[in-house]
Amino acid sequence: MKKIVRSLALISAVAGACGGAAAPNVKSSSEPVAASGTRHAAASGTPASTPTGGSSDGTTCEQARDQYVEEINVGGPAGAADLKAEDFAAVLNNGSYLNPCDVPTTSKVVICAAVQNGHAVGVTVLLDPPSPPLEICVAGQVRQLTFPTHAKMDIVNVNF
Repeated sequence: MKKIVRSLALISAVAGACGGAAAPNVKSSSEPVAASGTRHAAASGTPASTPTGGSSDGTTCEQARDQYVEEINVGGPAGAADLKAEDFAAVLNNGSYLNPCDVPTTSKVVICAAVQNGHAVGVTVLLDPPSPPLEICVAGQVRQLTFPTHAKMDIVNVNF
C-alpha cells in the first residue's frame, strides 16, 4: 500500500495557479432548516463564498484549512463516505446561535467554519455592517455547536 500525504494549502495554491477549483470538501448550504423564532440561512442559487475579512475568537476558518494535512492511502481500504452539505445545513442553517450575540436582524452574516471530528476547529464570521465584537461572539457560538462527525476536514459556508 502506497501512502500519499497532501496539504490542502498546497493543493489550493497549485490548483489556483493552474486555473483549477478551490480546495476539496467545501460545503455550501443553501437549504434553510425550519424552526420558529430564529433566522435561517439565505436560499441562493450560487454557493456561499469564504468570507474575506471578518473576525474570529481564535483559529480562523482559513488558518485551519491552510494547516490541514490529509493522508490518502492509495490502494488501501475506502474510508467513511464524505459528508454532504445537507449534513451541515441541519446545524448551521438554523441561526438560533446568533441570538445570544444580539446580531441585528438587518445585518448580513457570512460564516465560514472548518469542521473536523464533529467540532468547528476554525471559524471566521463577517457581518455587514462590520462589528468585530459581534463577529467574535458569533464565532464563539459556532464553536459550541455539535456537527456530524468525520475524520476529514470540511469547509462549510453559510449566509444569512
